Amino acid sequence: MPSSGKFETAVPFSFDGNPEWIPLMDYAIQEGISLSTLRRHIKAHKIPFKVENGRYLLPRSSEAPRVPVAAVPQAEGNAASAQVIHKLKLELQKAREEIAELKTLIAFYEERSSGSRLDV
Repeated sequence: MPSSGKFETAVPFSFDGNPEWIPLMDYAIQEGISLSTLRRHIKAHKIPFKVENGRYLLPRSSEAPRVPVAAVPQAEGNAASAQVIHKLKLELQKAREEIAELKTLIAFYEERSSGSRLDV
């Protein structure tokens, strides 16, 4: 493992066949996990990954071991359940809006960084 903290090889996990590798952002959205949590799991070698052209990739979740996600608290009664569901829907909507904003920022910075590389 290089001392820079970046891993250049995949964690040794076995897969049936050839898994489809997806970017961290797509995996995070698909699994409902934050990017910082994914990075911690990669650093701790808890999930398989590989690096291509400086980008971390993870196998699509059908092949990958699932990362534990905090359980949703159990609500008692229909009214309480409906309230929890409503709250979760609002949180989901907010998270989706934040993800859209972050994707826009990523695209902007990637475009900006690729333009600055051409100037060098």
